[in-house]
Amino acid sequence: GLGYEWTHGCHNHRTHGLKVHMLYEANSTLPMHASITPANINDINVGRTLPIETGATYVFDKGYYDYNWWFKLDQAESYFVTRFKHNAGLNQLKTRSLTQKDEDYGILNDEVVAFKNRRPGGGRINHYHGTALRRVTVSRPDKTTDLVIATNDFQRSAQEVSELYKKRWGIELFFKWLKQNLKIKRFLGRSENAVRLQIFTAIITYLLAYLAHRRSSTHQSLTLWLVELREGLFLRKDTAYATEKRRRQEVQELARTQGALLL
Repeated sequence: GLGYEWTHGCHNHRTHGLKVHMLYEANSTLPMHASITPANINDINVGRTLPIETGATYVFDKGYYDYNWWFKLDQAESYFVTRFKHNAGLNQLKTRSLTQKDEDYGILNDEVVAFKNRRPGGGRINHYHGTALRRVTVSRPDKTTDLVIATNDFQRSAQEVSELYKKRWGIELFFKWLKQNLKIKRFLGRSENAVRLQIFTAIITYLLAYLAHRRSSTHQSLTLWLVELREGLFLRKDTAYATEKRRRQEVQELARTQGALLL
């Protein structure tokens, strides 16, 4: 569009704009890392640059489909939960038993698998070859295909693994909340720097609001608390004081008038 010509120079002819990549902590609902790239930069390119936290569980979609990066997470003693592609070359090594709770939840299979090929083609080497991982298949009655989850977590139940993958939608809800409550549906400026600043300002505002909300004694949701904050943020104290002082004077004057009438 007019004023956004900079999105054309650094992107291909089909995709223009910017993409926000975010590492999101689902339990605290806090963004842990954020970066902005051209829209045609693959998610995995950014994922490879992130520091890996030992013991953490990373949940991501097929935009981060890189067996060697999965292996890097595994070697760092962290966990991942993602999806297999339908054409993933795998050998089944073992079938894990399902609990009744798993079956009631919709778990179809829980298997130990390994990659078939060390060299999948194109001169690439799959470093995850020879190391077992887990394949959990979940029924999706509303879809035409089942959900096939890949993970290196052998401790959690199949149901817990499935629920972890569902938490991935938390980041989508976060961006939706950000757009609705912090006004980034439209940009105030049209330069690349202006757009980046507005996005990062919204994220910083969320973090500050989250901290202030946690420290307050309110039982309101963050959304309602933010509405009150926005309404009263620029209310001058002296104005409020003058209003209260005028109200008290009117009450006193009314009292004197009523007293005079009684006499």
